[in-house]
Amino acid sequence: MRPVRRVSTNNKSSQRPVSAQVARRRDLRRQRRRTLLLQLWRLVALLLLSGGFSWILLRHGWTLRSPEAVILTGGADLETNQVIEAAKLRIPSPLLEVSPRELEQQLVGALPVHSAHVQRRMFPARLVISLKPEIPIARAERRGPAGRERGLLNAAGEWIPLSEASPKPLTNIMVRGWNDRQRGQIAALLQQRDRFEGRLKAIMLHPDGGVSLITTGLGRIDLGGEPALLNAQIETILHLNKTLPMHLRRGHHSSLDLSNPDRPELQLPSPPAPKAGLTQP
Repeated sequence: MRPVRRVSTNNKSSQRPVSAQVARRRDLRRQRRRTLLLQLWRLVALLLLSGGFSWILLRHGWTLRSPEAVILTGGADLETNQVIEAAKLRIPSPLLEVSPRELEQQLVGALPVHSAHVQRRMFPARLVISLKPEIPIARAERRGPAGRERGLLNAAGEWIPLSEASPKPLTNIMVRGWNDRQRGQIAALLQQRDRFEGRLKAIMLHPDGGVSLITTGLGRIDLGGEPALLNAQIETILHLNKTLPMHLRRGHHSSLDLSNPDRPELQLPSPPAPKAGLTQP
C-alpha cells in the first residue's frame, strides 16, 4: 500500500495568482507613498528657501543706512549725531541687532535725560527714540575713583553726568561733596531754593554727615547732621533773614550754628586790631 503524500497548503497559497484588485491596491499604496515623499521634499525645499530669503531680508533689507533713519522725539534739545554717538550706534547697522532696552540704558547713562524709550519700526527701517529731557537745578562736585568729578543735579538731588550736551542749570547753586546717602537733604534744600530769595550760594556736605550752607547775608550756616531738623532749620534761616539787624547780616565771614534751631548761635568775625599810632620823635 502506497503512503499518502501530503502537500503543504502554504505552498499552494503562495503559488496562487494575484488578483487584479489586490495588485491595484498595492499600486495605489506605492503611488500614495511616492506622492507623500514628493510633497515632503517640496515642503522642506520651501522652508529652506523662505528661511534663506527671510535671513537676507532681515540682514540686509531692514538696515539703518543713514542718520536720517534715527527719529528723535520727546523735546530734548539734542542733535541726532549726539544721540548716535552716545548710543555707540554703528551706521549702517541691521535693525534687529539693536536692543531697545540696552540702548535705553546707554542713553540715560550718557546723556542729560530723565528717561529714554526706543522703538524699532520695520516699514521703513528706522529707530524712534523718545528722550525726556532732564532739567538740571544746580552744579555739583563729588569724590570719585579718579578724583574730583563735576556734574549736575536735578530737583530730586540725583546726579546728572556732565557732557557737551548738558544744558545750563537753573541756578548758580554749587553742591560740594555730593553723595547718594544725603540726597534727600539736598533735594529738600533745592526744592525750597526760591524761599531763600537767591541768598543760597552753596551746599557743603561733610564726611561726618553734617551739612553747611553758604549764603549771602548770614555767611556760613552749619546745620549739623540731623535730617529731621531740616524743615525747622530752614524756617529759622528765613526768620533770621527778615529780623536780624542789617549790620549783623552783612558779615561775609560770619557763621551761624543751627544744629539746634531753637537756639541759633551767630558768630561774628573778630574786629581787626587797631593800627599802632606813629610815635613822634
